Amino acid sequence: MAYLELDGQKEIFVIMDPDTDSGIRKIWGKAEEDIRRITGAMCRPACQEGTGNIEQAVIVAVWGKGSLSKRLGERIGGLDRLQGRREAYGFYLADHPVEGVERGLIICGSDKLGIIYGIFHLSELLGATPWTFWGDAPLPFHQHTVLCTEIPKKREGQTCYIECNSFISKEPSVKYRGFFINDEWPCFGNWTFSHYQGFTAEMYDKVFEYLLRMKGNYIWPAMWTSSFMLDGPGMASMELADEYGIYVGMSHHEPCMRSSEEWDICKGEDTPYGTQWSYVNNKEGLLRYWEDGIIRSKGHQVFPTLGMRGERDSKMLGEDSDIEENVRLLKEIIKKQRQMIRKHLGRDADKTPLLFAVYKEVEDYYFGGSYQEGLNGFEELDGVTLLLCEDNFGNMRALPEKEERARSGGFGMYYHLDYHGAPVSYEWQNSTPVCRIWEQMTQAYEYGIRDLWIVNVGDLKFQEYPLGYFMELAYDYENWGAGCYDRSREYTAVWVQKIFGSYAKKEQVSQIAWVLKETAGINSLRRPEACSSGVYHPVHYHEGRRMLKRLNRLEEVNEEVWRSLEAEEAREAYYSMIYYPAAASANLLKMHLYAGFNHLYASQGKAMANVYGEWMDTCILRDEELAREFSAFKGGRWKGMEMAPHIGFTNWNSEDWRYPVRHVLRLPGTPRLVVSAADSEKYYTNQYFPVPFIMEDFLYPGCREITLQVANGGQGRLAWRIEERCEYLSFSACEGSTDMEDEIRIRISLGRLPKEEQKEFCFHIRHGEESLPVVIRAKRRDITSVPRGAFMDRDGVYVLDAADYLEQAPGIFEGHRAVFEKLEGYGKYGTGVKVFPETASFEGEENAPCLVYGMWADAAGSCRLELHTSPANPLRYVGSLRLGVSVNEEEVRQAYLVGGDYRGGDHTCAEWAKAVLDQEHVCRMGITLKQGMNYLRIYGQDAGVVLERLVICREEKELLSSYLGPDKTYCRI
Repeated sequence: MAYLELDGQKEIFVIMDPDTDSGIRKIWGKAEEDIRRITGAMCRPACQEGTGNIEQAVIVAVWGKGSLSKRLGERIGGLDRLQGRREAYGFYLADHPVEGVERGLIICGSDKLGIIYGIFHLSELLGATPWTFWGDAPLPFHQHTVLCTEIPKKREGQTCYIECNSFISKEPSVKYRGFFINDEWPCFGNWTFSHYQGFTAEMYDKVFEYLLRMKGNYIWPAMWTSSFMLDGPGMASMELADEYGIYVGMSHHEPCMRSSEEWDICKGEDTPYGTQWSYVNNKEGLLRYWEDGIIRSKGHQVFPTLGMRGERDSKMLGEDSDIEENVRLLKEIIKKQRQMIRKHLGRDADKTPLLFAVYKEVEDYYFGGSYQEGLNGFEELDGVTLLLCEDNFGNMRALPEKEERARSGGFGMYYHLDYHGAPVSYEWQNSTPVCRIWEQMTQAYEYGIRDLWIVNVGDLKFQEYPLGYFMELAYDYENWGAGCYDRSREYTAVWVQKIFGSYAKKEQVSQIAWVLKETAGINSLRRPEACSSGVYHPVHYHEGRRMLKRLNRLEEVNEEVWRSLEAEEAREAYYSMIYYPAAASANLLKMHLYAGFNHLYASQGKAMANVYGEWMDTCILRDEELAREFSAFKGGRWKGMEMAPHIGFTNWNSEDWRYPVRHVLRLPGTPRLVVSAADSEKYYTNQYFPVPFIMEDFLYPGCREITLQVANGGQGRLAWRIEERCEYLSFSACEGSTDMEDEIRIRISLGRLPKEEQKEFCFHIRHGEESLPVVIRAKRRDITSVPRGAFMDRDGVYVLDAADYLEQAPGIFEGHRAVFEKLEGYGKYGTGVKVFPETASFEGEENAPCLVYGMWADAAGSCRLELHTSPANPLRYVGSLRLGVSVNEEEVRQAYLVGGDYRGGDHTCAEWAKAVLDQEHVCRMGITLKQGMNYLRIYGQDAGVVLERLVICREEKELLSSYLGPDKTYCRI
């Protein structure tokens, strides 16, 4: 058995070729520090192999470079498989790997990045993670560590045995993988200036290490107020990226490796560049500016962007220009830029990857108009990676057609975990669940987008969890990708275990994973910046109560984990990455919910309105307190990262943001009786001609309890009592005294009622001379004739989750089986269904997969069907988004989920803006139900649709205003 011992008493020699690249040596230095901190072992360089007798060593080499890899190849079988591979590495424990070494760990890369990934694989085996710096993640410590090819049955004391299998790693699934630091003010900018004196190479060393530990190789540096090629100082940051083998690009609107901010520095009347960012008015100046950018980039590992957009991420020729003139100008610009690249990069030009971003309005220029030729097929884009973009809110659009997917240069995807733009920016905390990343990015991959993935991570901080998943999916799609429907949930458990497993109990690990998912899930329902007191209804369908219950539970578990973690280093990691985002997110939404209750209760004249107003103010103070605490964490380690505006956006950005309005009631001097149902805006008071409060919840199957609220509408104590009680009803309380509000839970002994006979039960709620009659209607339904699996209505409304189908029939797409698959933990309602393979689309019902749902109707009638789907976009340019629908024996009809003039990603399209804020499309169409059992069939049509919920309403019935809608109705099981 080959093994390697690591402890404070053992010396580890490190063997490399003398001319090993400086970047590899720097990365080894970082791994060496991991080894020292985790095991106590000290590493000693031994540059010449075969010198003396070395008991154990780590041998680092690049295949095909230097004599060391050749000697390793003579003794270690299989290393030659690295030949020709991209960014792969061999990892072997072996006895006598080279002359003079008794035991060795061999890390041999196919290239520079391969060896770097192999070095960091050693760190990861020992317990280091990419989040040691950026997430304050702890490093475990073991007095004695043994890496071994087989863990012995008999183990010694406190020794930590780590199984170390020998293998050749896979090539990355996506060729270029990385992130974009963007929207970096006020948070990231303030942080880096206070810690690193600006956007310097010292700071980027931390960023690059983070990228490489996640097996990335590509970056767009920060650009709002910085110039990567100047701020190192000078080219120091670029030179460091070169050392590490990282490709540096600029964003979609920064051509030829010139940062947006650099133009403001370089332009001027007395410069060769002129003053106007206009190709029409300043052609020669801009060409010279771009050419100098290319000349400066020679010899560096760059990924230049081609084309041009207007200043500050705007349109090149303004709002009034047409497609034809933009296309003509872009063709000339791209041609000139490619000529510069060929001229100045020479033989390196063919090796330099190039990018053209099909982003925002450029999408129209790429595809062209009905009678206008676009850039699609333009010969100067051959060999250039076409960077596509979702709609800035994480929803794919206009993916490559089948015949396009093999084009030279391939396709990339620009994805967002952060966005600064309309309809409302989201930059504060993570609001993208990993299941959503999985659903969208696997779709991109299956459509052939496999050359480049770049994700906008905003300030980088607080995106540790989703960024880690994005990078893992890009590197190892085969393990985490399209055929793995539950792997995103598994990733969460793996991520938490890696960071906290050495410090947390099994129950704590599960709790941490739950807090992570629940925080992202709640934030994704409505991104925090887009929330207000009017989003979630305080009472309809118990929406406010349901959300407060979730938030209270999140706060409880978050605090419990925070208190129960014993190791200080684990508490620091939890606070840095999880506690603060969860606590701040829950507190913010509670502020909005309390404001909603304050407004409603004030309109009802309830004294409790003032309490909710006070609680709202407490949340505002708590928001400020949480930010101050985070700013002071570890002596200001992340000071600045807490500064993002996030409350009450009234515009697309933080301009004119505002706190919720607080209503203050001036109350009458004596108590007043106010009665209401907990799920209704209606309220009842004592009247000269009493109006009975009628409750009909018990008429419908599945209802076992209703909640009545007895509130005080004045000052003093309200003493209340229930009179004329009924033997079929039980009350959680029959009398009480409150200065605010009491709740009475009423249950019914339904089994004692005669079947199919409606009953009425009356009682009064009294306070002094005030009296309010309450009538409760109930009916014991005979449901023996209702088939199992059928849904029944509640007051004319059926609500089903998409996953509640009775049966499904597969379809056929391109000779292969196509089927709806359930997506657990997905979307606005917690579950969804989607057709796989993800590229499958159909015309009509023939060959289309089908889901069948069952509803029982007591009477025939016209109804309104609502299909609630994810806020997806058509995946074809100017395409459709459809499902097929049929009821009973009727013909299949097309349900169009978006309108004919829908423009995904265009902030002037109100339909799209509403969908990305509400996190759903809602398609409404008329249907007819017959008496008895009804079967609703849903057919897959256009690709990309995730169906989440179905709601059916009687034609005369209007749903109450709400954000999440009614709960599922009763289903006979």
